[in-house]
Amino acid sequence: MTDTTHTEPATVGALSPAASTADGQDAILARLDVMNAQMAAISEELAISRASREQWSELVETLVPVTRGAMDVATRELSELEADVTIDDVTRFARTTARAIPDMEVLIGQIGSISELGHEVSSLGGAGMAKLTEILQEAEDKGYFMFAREGAAIADRVVTSFDEDDVRALGDNVVTILNAVRELTQPEVMALLNRTALTIQEVEEAHIEPPSAFALLKSMRDPQTRRGLARVLSMLHTVGEEHQPTSPTNP
Repeated sequence: MTDTTHTEPATVGALSPAASTADGQDAILARLDVMNAQMAAISEELAISRASREQWSELVETLVPVTRGAMDVATRELSELEADVTIDDVTRFARTTARAIPDMEVLIGQIGSISELGHEVSSLGGAGMAKLTEILQEAEDKGYFMFAREGAAIADRVVTSFDEDDVRALGDNVVTILNAVRELTQPEVMALLNRTALTIQEVEEAHIEPPSAFALLKSMRDPQTRRGLARVLSMLHTVGEEHQPTSPTNP
């Protein structure tokens, strides 16, 4: 019999020594990269910590002289107050302050209410000021201020034009003047003056030639002309009357 020898095939996928060495190097390099990153982060944190310590050191160096100076000032001030203020006074003041805390809280609440009230008043004052500004602008547009300025100028001119005797005489005759003004402001008198002014204006504008004597005699036939002439003659008669001057009544 012939013996048959079976040869086993090579294992599929087996790694060669070179490939295993390459994979090991890659793993080592990856670990080194991680370690480098960690070392960089640690170095950064150390640098930040060192900078912080340096800042605190500088702050301490700056504050130590200031604190020492403040303590010296406080000690000197307390030494000066030692003759006037004692520990008992400070203790009593502290107790009084502690007892007054509720009242201080109430006072602070009132201050808050007053502050709110002031805010409301300020808001209302702003609205009122805006309305007042609007009213004053409207008065300015209508000419009230111009009239007041001109009236003040007229009053100044009147005051400077009269002396003490004139003012005294005006006071003595003010009743007579007011009575005359009252009579002149009657409706019929004002209507007569208005008609007279319009007639004179029409005659001036029309440039009417003076009438002849015959035209005047002819106009006497008009009842209105005769009535007007009678009024003028009555006025002339009143003007021509002699009156004794009345002495002012002394109080």
